[in-house]
Amino acid sequence: MKLRALALVSAVVLLPPPVAAQPEVGGYGLGVGSYATESDLLPAGATWFGRGRLMLDYGADWLTFEAAYEHVLQRQPEGGGFGITNPGGQRVSTDWLPLDWTIHESERSSWRHRFDRLAVQASRGPVVVTVGRQTISWATTLFLTPADPFAPFDPTDPFREYRGGVDAVRVQGFAGPFTELEAVVRGSDTPDGATTTALGRVATSRGTWAFGGWLGILHDEAAGAVFVTGGLGATSLRSELSVREDPTGGALLRSSLGFDRYFQVKGKDLYGLVELQYDGFGAASPDELLAVAGSDAFQRGDMQVLGRWTAAAQATYQVHPLVGVDALAMVNVGDPSLLVAPGLSWSTTSAVSTRLGMFIGVGEGATTTGFVPILGSEYGSVPPLVYAAISMYF
Repeated sequence: MKLRALALVSAVVLLPPPVAAQPEVGGYGLGVGSYATESDLLPAGATWFGRGRLMLDYGADWLTFEAAYEHVLQRQPEGGGFGITNPGGQRVSTDWLPLDWTIHESERSSWRHRFDRLAVQASRGPVVVTVGRQTISWATTLFLTPADPFAPFDPTDPFREYRGGVDAVRVQGFAGPFTELEAVVRGSDTPDGATTTALGRVATSRGTWAFGGWLGILHDEAAGAVFVTGGLGATSLRSELSVREDPTGGALLRSSLGFDRYFQVKGKDLYGLVELQYDGFGAASPDELLAVAGSDAFQRGDMQVLGRWTAAAQATYQVHPLVGVDALAMVNVGDPSLLVAPGLSWSTTSAVSTRLGMFIGVGEGATTTGFVPILGSEYGSVPPLVYAAISMYF
């Protein structure tokens, strides 16, 4: 682990400096308080969550350096509780570089700090090389992204300002004015052990349509994907499909299709989105949910939801230049079960925003046999939960 950190530091130090450097410093703070009623599996109680982030961009000419350092604190009720936010959007950590530390951890509270970004980037002509912990996304759809091989967001997380960084070497280039080529090599430490990812991607566009694909090795397994996005009049279409190795042998499919559009209602913006996902890794019935939750694909962060078929819908409406309302619905079609998450956001100042929201799960609840929980559906055991949050930027 120390050699990995030394290799990254050496890459930063040994590169010659650019002609001039212009540092940019920024920050972000998030505080969330939530209360969940008693559920089939957990007692009622309040959860407190805090996140502080300091960001630095330093560079000029052909060389830049990016860093983001953050502290995350959380306190939950005795016996556990439902959380509504994941730092960087990842359910589990698969970081390869040793840039995460724990200051305090107990049954009810934790205090951790980490570098979410620590990367150096060099560019020469049409070629850009980035080394270190960086953000990479190959998603096409917006909420359900089964073909994104890099740290997909939790679609139910209402605080997704910053995508989680991954430890990788990334090379980007252009084969023409509309065609981009990209290669990524990434190391990961997963619950099942260390894995290697090596992928190549091509993306091009024709008119209002963009399409392409990627191919290679993902977590030591052969994988590939294709994607397309474009406009059907005023409606945007987004779709992606990936082929992965089936743990039981052969191959399986993961795909999503989505539509989104802006409308004008009484002179204000109304945004609507619908997406449908099929995930060959997912549970086809409730009795498979626990097995899927313990699977390699879910534990290493490949999966966003547990179900085989999932639908998502979101609507946001600007009721005032400073106030917006929104609602998200997630449906496990196979259970069936439903998660509803309405919210209200208010831009208090140019640098401060507040948010109120709630989650409600509908579906068959859970039971226990001895100490073993039996899930009746994916969302049926989610209790009514309310939260208030404040976000600050500087």
